[in-house]
Amino acid sequence: MTVTMEDTKPEKKIKLKRTKGAATGPPTKKVKSFNDQSQELAGGKLFKKTDQKTKGKKLKKDGKVKKSTEGEEKTGQKKKLPEKKGKKRKSEEEGESGESPEKKQKLVEMKKKERKEVRRQLKNNYPLLKRTKEIWEVVRRHDCKKETRAKLMTELYGLIKGRVKELANAHDSVRVMQCCIQFGTPEQRATLFEELKDELVNMSKSKYAKFSVRKLLKYGSKEQKAEIMKSFHGHIKKLVRHTEASSVLEYAYNEWANQTQRKAMLQELYGNTYVVFKAPNTTTLQELFTLHPDKKDLVMREFKESLTPLLEKTVVKHTLVHKALLEFFTHAEGRLRAEMIEAIRESLIHILHTHDGSRVTMHSLWHGTAKDRKVIIKTMKTFVQKICQEEFAHHALLALFDVVDDTKLVSKAILQELLQNVPDLVQDQYGRKVLLYLLCGRHQGHIHPDIVKLLQQGDSNETSKKDPAMRRQELLEFVSAPLLRFFIEHTKDLVFDKAQSQVALATLEYAQGDKTAAYEALSLLAAEDFMPQGRDGDESQMHLVEHPAGHLFLKRLLTWDKNQREAGQTQGFFAVALLSHLEPGAMASWAKVNRGAFVIVSLLDTGIPEVVKRVQKELEPQKTMLKNIKVAGTDILVKKLETLSA
Repeated sequence: MTVTMEDTKPEKKIKLKRTKGAATGPPTKKVKSFNDQSQELAGGKLFKKTDQKTKGKKLKKDGKVKKSTEGEEKTGQKKKLPEKKGKKRKSEEEGESGESPEKKQKLVEMKKKERKEVRRQLKNNYPLLKRTKEIWEVVRRHDCKKETRAKLMTELYGLIKGRVKELANAHDSVRVMQCCIQFGTPEQRATLFEELKDELVNMSKSKYAKFSVRKLLKYGSKEQKAEIMKSFHGHIKKLVRHTEASSVLEYAYNEWANQTQRKAMLQELYGNTYVVFKAPNTTTLQELFTLHPDKKDLVMREFKESLTPLLEKTVVKHTLVHKALLEFFTHAEGRLRAEMIEAIRESLIHILHTHDGSRVTMHSLWHGTAKDRKVIIKTMKTFVQKICQEEFAHHALLALFDVVDDTKLVSKAILQELLQNVPDLVQDQYGRKVLLYLLCGRHQGHIHPDIVKLLQQGDSNETSKKDPAMRRQELLEFVSAPLLRFFIEHTKDLVFDKAQSQVALATLEYAQGDKTAAYEALSLLAAEDFMPQGRDGDESQMHLVEHPAGHLFLKRLLTWDKNQREAGQTQGFFAVALLSHLEPGAMASWAKVNRGAFVIVSLLDTGIPEVVKRVQKELEPQKTMLKNIKVAGTDILVKKLETLSA
């Protein structure tokens, strides 16, 4: 059987469509005309399954497949994208902003300062602000005439009346408010205060309005200041922790609060038990504990709970907190005190610069454990020089030297850094006290008796076990060699300055080790050629024995030789080293001036045999000449020589 090509041709598949609502059964064929089929084919509705791969593509005339672009329909025409729903941009809306496109274009082209001015003009109070600032620019000047200022201030108060609260809280008008408070009359200031008195606490919390409260404290009347202090009552705990209000409270407490007002602020930190049991006239914890001794433990526990949130770095720096902490440590004992020391030991570096803060640090060093002391010492690293030069902070260092048994830790962490800054410390009045305390301890000639009494409070602490004399000796040995070396390198600068010579003298008197090189440096300075300058001469050109500070330094050092000889010392005297460097005839020239004669009298007073013989040998032939010199020092010297030769 022969098969032709016509027999293998596949039959066309006809797509059947069932109409809605038609009866069930086999679908009937719908015959379409040639024109209908060609129209459907042109519309892309008669694609076969095998043609799905070419979907989204269109045919060229040459039969090749061309990829259709996005948004085109199968007919080859571009498809319109649906409009996006939503708000149009303001720049696309016509007439909504009330500005023409040309005007908007100009706004864009403006400089930043000009655009800022345009935005300001849109504010409702722009004319008011503009005029108040114009007045402020004139009034704030120091060269503004009194009459002009009074006239403008009257106008300014008329403008801001009734809008004071609004202007006080705005960043661009707060300076105007400060100007009103500063330059206004008492009557004008009183009117302004009446509008603000109910908002003082909220204003203190404001970033800008707080400055107006500070100005009211500075320029307000006594009654107004009292009203401000009264408004803080009941809010102290919150205000002292607030970022903005804490500075206002600190300013009020330190600068304007009287003793009664300060105590009232402090009492809010004592706790509820104190408030309940205190008598009308009770103002301190000591007074309450005298009336109710059994309430001490409860009050101190509440006081500790009240203080604990205030130990944050940003809060603990305030003076009110320092005073509260000192009150706590004055009365706390045992476990409560130990817990507070552990909580505050890392923050002491931030408070020891104040009077109360330094004493809190001293209490922590006295009663803290060895671990507490170690932590406190480590926090002082890199701040040693600054601590030494602070009026109150250096007291904490003195207490540290007294009680810490680990002298190696103190030497490494504190003294090593301290010795690197001796040139700066020796020129500072408080730095010198630290150096003198290391050299001669609680010598009453250098340390005030009140400070000695304060330091004695820590002598009976339970933590320190080492003998105090041994502790001091170990610290002295560490600083002796560097201080002697410093004296040798800066001999003239030290002995010619009255204040610095105290450290130099203490170094030569108390430092441990060989002092021969230091004595030699001083003797060479004294052995220089003597040229009398007189009392009114240039001090920078004066010889050591004639200099106001230099001759006193020599006299005191020779007095030290005398005391050492009387104590049994037989060698290592400065007087011997001095005479070994003096040329013959040098003392005869010294004896002709008042101060030089007193230095020679001190040489004779040492009682060292070889020194006395040398002086007598040189000055006995000059006795007749010395009698003709009518100065007090020479007269005393002549009498001394006659007494020795008798």
